[in-house]
Amino acid sequence: MSNLRALFAEWKPDQPAYLNEGLTVADGCVPIANGYAPFGSFTASTNGTLASRCYGATAYRTSDATYLFAATATNIYRYSTAGYASLIGSLDNTKRARFASYATLMLATNGVNSIKKFDPAAPGAMTNLGGSPPIARYIAVVGGFTVLAYVSNSPTRVAWSDQGNPENWTAGGASEAGVFDMAGGGDITGIIGGEYGLIFQENRIVRMDYTASDTIWQFNEIATDIGCVIPGSLVTWGKLTFFYSTRGFMICDGASVTPIGNEKVDRWFKGRSDRSYYDSVTSVIDPSNSLYIVSVPSAFPANTLLIFNYTLGKWSTASLPVEFMAPCYAQSITLEDLDVIYGNLDAIPISLDSESLKGGSPLMLIFNDQHALGALSGPPLPASFVDSKREPITGRQARLRSVRPITDAAAPMVTIAGANSLSDTPSPTTYSARRGNGTLPVRESWNSFQATLTIPSQPWSFCQGIDIALEQGGRA
Repeated sequence: MSNLRALFAEWKPDQPAYLNEGLTVADGCVPIANGYAPFGSFTASTNGTLASRCYGATAYRTSDATYLFAATATNIYRYSTAGYASLIGSLDNTKRARFASYATLMLATNGVNSIKKFDPAAPGAMTNLGGSPPIARYIAVVGGFTVLAYVSNSPTRVAWSDQGNPENWTAGGASEAGVFDMAGGGDITGIIGGEYGLIFQENRIVRMDYTASDTIWQFNEIATDIGCVIPGSLVTWGKLTFFYSTRGFMICDGASVTPIGNEKVDRWFKGRSDRSYYDSVTSVIDPSNSLYIVSVPSAFPANTLLIFNYTLGKWSTASLPVEFMAPCYAQSITLEDLDVIYGNLDAIPISLDSESLKGGSPLMLIFNDQHALGALSGPPLPASFVDSKREPITGRQARLRSVRPITDAAAPMVTIAGANSLSDTPSPTTYSARRGNGTLPVRESWNSFQATLTIPSQPWSFCQGIDIALEQGGRA
């Protein structure tokens, strides 16, 4: 009798199941350094359900108050635990609303209506941004400029306000406002702000740096033939921007582009994606767990999330119906602010001592398939791990006697799908009766087999693999 320890390594669905060094399924979980941890289910916030689909959301803190916004096709609302208060009254929009904070103001655009502003000095309504800015699909703040992209239905045009004044859009004289048309690269699909700007096109990434000269900006191409093809996949945290391109998932650090899904999840994602749902894709950063989370465009609302731990470089999935996800940036968060965002303090998915609550870090805003705002703070989702196809004894059968799940879950189940040839259809059997020492007795005899470990919705904190007791059998 010998023991085979099958540790659950990195999820690599793009690789063949046989001789795969990682898992073929890792669902309902998040990668950690030496295994996987649970992924929480959705918990709705108090009075947080919109009457219709969410087309955009954000939150920020200014003037000692936190403001949370949610956009529908007809309105933009401000949320509190008492419910939603109308800020616009009338919109005519089926495009995504995008937000950017400028000093104490929150700006909103959707590519259809005039750009709106929220001023905490008059928090009862959003009004049109002054200076007659053009209608634009994308918005960001770069340095002291408000920058717009996909301007006036021109898919390659960028416009910016005067420095220090988001309500001056007239070029000339002392004003530094202006317009620039991109030369090639396809449609603009997003813009990222900060100390410099990153303009994402379908086939190109351009960095805009302030020159303090007559040209105002210097536009430098940092990636050719790589761009963002799913606007909703584009999200940033610190110096890192995540997005999906025609070559798969990428990270841009402002100077270069690095693939993160190649030979791991790119083919898996492409094979499950329906281009007709590209416009409904959303993404978010969970900084407390170093996660990039993006919805898979195969339905609306999306029912599968793709999860990337950007510190470890590992992926997983979660089966959860989501209508919209968005990051919200906080300068400083109080207990009262957290109660507004999450509905109640018990729903907060991070420690109250977390550095992310002290300013500059994003929190996650999530709307489920019922238009409800909430957090991923509920009981763990059901989790499933499918190991690679293993052939413990080349050319001979292996007799499996027991399996021990390496997890602190109380009631895991193991399914053994065995075959005597790699071309045979596997024969699966599920085992759930555990001995006192945590092993599940099994009776299997195969040349090759594939193990699935399933954890129902129950408390658990880690899952690392399985130990299999086996001995050599005869030839098949």
